[in-house]
Amino acid sequence: MSELVGVIQQIVQNTIEAMKMADKATGTVESVSPLRVKIDSSIQSVPSAALLLTDTVRERVVPVQGGEGTVTIREGLKEGDRVLMLKVQNGQQYIILSRIT
Repeated sequence: MSELVGVIQQIVQNTIEAMKMADKATGTVESVSPLRVKIDSSIQSVPSAALLLTDTVRERVVPVQGGEGTVTIREGLKEGDRVLMLKVQNGQQYIILSRIT
């Protein structure tokens, strides 16, 4: 009977863990083209296909009035940048929220 209780407890624990839809993670940008981020607690890097970028980490360049060139409003990610991410879909995707200073 105690074995059955242990098995049920493990099933419940696994179900609760699988239901975690989002969690935070931190990482370091390994490369920009293609984008790869090394998660601090993981051996593997996250490829660009699994990364979603928010506007706060996307490069934003606007033309100068009068057509005399452009101005960079916000720089994009660079190698070595530390980032705060939201892990979603049980680690299948990561949303990069911001840089960490």
